[in-house]
Amino acid sequence: MNIHPSRLPKSTQAVQEALQQLNHATAPDIMDWVNRTAGDKKVSLTSVYRALSYLVGEAQIKPLNFNDGQVRYELNNQHMHHHHLVCTRCEKVQVLDSCPFEAVLSQLEGKFRVDYHNFEVFGLCGGCLPAP
Repeated sequence: MNIHPSRLPKSTQAVQEALQQLNHATAPDIMDWVNRTAGDKKVSLTSVYRALSYLVGEAQIKPLNFNDGQVRYELNNQHMHHHHLVCTRCEKVQVLDSCPFEAVLSQLEGKFRVDYHNFEVFGLCGGCLPAP
């Protein structure tokens, strides 16, 4: 069900705006950003989750799991397609610009429509690696 952006509920529009400004944001992060920038009209966490659910269903955003017990979200922007390296010690997230799935995705063309995919690599960043 594609709805023209101007016909989306204001809370859904606000969540989209928040995700244009925030990287790897949780629902509470998004609610805080919206409520700081919204003036008098505040949004509830329930409204944020409802908007996130709708936007994920429409493949406009994608959920991310960094194994920290929280779901994070980012825009599903194919022009900025990337993956993540997640440090299991300091929890720093680095962007991996290349996509190891390109060959697989090209084989699926015409057979399966991929709305989005996630690829996160977990380990220790350079700052957390033990000294040799």
